[in-house]
Amino acid sequence: MRDNGDATARRTGRTDDAAPDGAAVPDDAVAVVGLALRFPDADDLAEFRANLLAGRDSVGPLPEGRAEATGLDPATAHLPMGHLRDIHTFDHGLFRLSRREAGLMDPQQRLALLLAHQAVEDAGYATRHLADAGTAVVLATSPSSYRAAAGDPGTLSALGNMTFGAPARVAHVLGLTGPCYAVDTGCNSSLTAIHHACRELTSGDARYALAGGVSLRPGGLPAQEAEAMPELVSGSGRCRAYDTDADGAVPGEGGAVLLLTTVAQARADGAPVHAVLRGSAVLHNGGAVATISSPSATVQSRTIRAAWERAGADPADAEYLEGHGSGTPLGDAVELEGLAAVFGTRTTPLPIGSVKANIGHLDHAAGVAGLVRALLSVRHGELYPTVHFRSATGGTDPAGLGVEILRAARPWADPVRLAGVSSFSLGGVNAHCVVQRAPAEDGPGKPADPAPKDPPRLVGVSARTPEALALLCVRLSSALRDGHLPLDDVAFTLNEGRDHYAHRVAVRARDTEDLAVRLAAEATWLAQEEPRADAGGAPRVVLLPDAGGRAAT
Repeated sequence: MRDNGDATARRTGRTDDAAPDGAAVPDDAVAVVGLALRFPDADDLAEFRANLLAGRDSVGPLPEGRAEATGLDPATAHLPMGHLRDIHTFDHGLFRLSRREAGLMDPQQRLALLLAHQAVEDAGYATRHLADAGTAVVLATSPSSYRAAAGDPGTLSALGNMTFGAPARVAHVLGLTGPCYAVDTGCNSSLTAIHHACRELTSGDARYALAGGVSLRPGGLPAQEAEAMPELVSGSGRCRAYDTDADGAVPGEGGAVLLLTTVAQARADGAPVHAVLRGSAVLHNGGAVATISSPSATVQSRTIRAAWERAGADPADAEYLEGHGSGTPLGDAVELEGLAAVFGTRTTPLPIGSVKANIGHLDHAAGVAGLVRALLSVRHGELYPTVHFRSATGGTDPAGLGVEILRAARPWADPVRLAGVSSFSLGGVNAHCVVQRAPAEDGPGKPADPAPKDPPRLVGVSARTPEALALLCVRLSSALRDGHLPLDDVAFTLNEGRDHYAHRVAVRARDTEDLAVRLAAEATWLAQEEPRADAGGAPRVVLLPDAGGRAAT
């Protein structure tokens, strides 16, 4: 369920925050048409954006009730990390799962299902559209010990906790028949998954792709675990990316799933586009470093150049870079060295930052978290601060390296907006992706609302339970109250771009403000009366004569 105004826009192309016509992108570039996330202190894109603008640090203590819900020893000391608000609530009925099967599933599978479903809704598609179109699912999840904790050796538990489980579960529940596999390259698994999903699209093996990653730590961060890895985990509980006082990474949990397709397909569908992925590259350090976990500035810079070459763009045109920036002194220093090799000759320093300072290091979901932050920057023309940064690691001058580490948010006025996103792993894998602002609509701009003489529209809303239906009506009403979305677009998405469930309401409205009022009234009625579920049988046709005697169905 989408929680902002764009939630109900018809698939006619996103005209707000789009690049001018002169910033055309190739038809085979990859468009992000849907997105859903769960990050610390953020359950949707709008909330995450507000946190970034405010420079919010979402690292904190173990949430109240988490220890009891997960059976943790209350005597165990836990250090601060980036926690999700709720990792246990799950509507198993929505995904046609029994309560027992859902309970035996790795919570990461449950979160992946939820985010995939919401990403499809965010794009304004019904899942039946994707099921018939060859849709790939490429996801990453972190290693999990959930099965051992659940104490069930049975088949349901085994299937619910295998590495391939998240993408396989999503494909099965949503009925998707394209390529389907899990990716595990360590900390950059989710960005690597997106890289491979893009290749599935550009090769023609898939028309759409769900890609990203999730990572949960139900048991939080036990102090004993952190103390065993002082070279990696921060003792202060703060991620100070690129800062001279950095003392290690701070773990976090969360995830994001993107719905991808080519720019040409998005245009054919009239799909909204958050941003465009121009190109990406994934390379390994090989034997160029002393140990498997040692970073390589040389290979990092080579990966960046390879991604920009595949994007058909010059790294000199980059205007922002979302770095790996984990807050480990060695890792940050090597990354800055690699960036200097690519951008060191710039006359204007390249702004860089790291989302890990806001929400922690999301392990296998870290790469997609950085990508989402860069996506928000290119879409809204905003550059976000790197929390806790004061002075660069090792006393270096960032400007001398060709970069600038932002301390405060600022506008990004350039109409094209090209950004890079880096994500590296302890296993020596380096990934980089080039992101660009969405192209402007090829056709005419947003259509105006129908004139008063035009017939009202019949708009349907449905859910699996009366309670969910009432909540959906409330949220839609709130999203539509300012009336800025054309009623035709809203009606198209709600009628054609949503799956239809047993509990339904249908309202007749003149414009979106009228629709908001009527949906609020339906929500009030639903709270008092339990609607009857559709019992099946012969299809029903609703005829609503307008003032001129014509029938609207």
